[in-house]
Amino acid sequence: MTPRNRFLFIWGAPILMGVLSTFGLLAALLGTGLWHWASWLSLTVLLMVIAKYWWFPAKT
Repeated sequence: MTPRNRFLFIWGAPILMGVLSTFGLLAALLGTGLWHWASWLSLTVLLMVIAKYWWFPAKT
């Protein structure tokens, strides 16, 4: 595994969740109409990921 692939494997999901949350919050604050729907969608995706790992934790 190359260093770039290893970096994305480890940090890809947290970076994506950070970008989604930043986009969702900024869209809610700065936009109207369609931007509000995009905000709801991006923040709902984050809540679904949280709920999945809350109710079905990874088995170790």
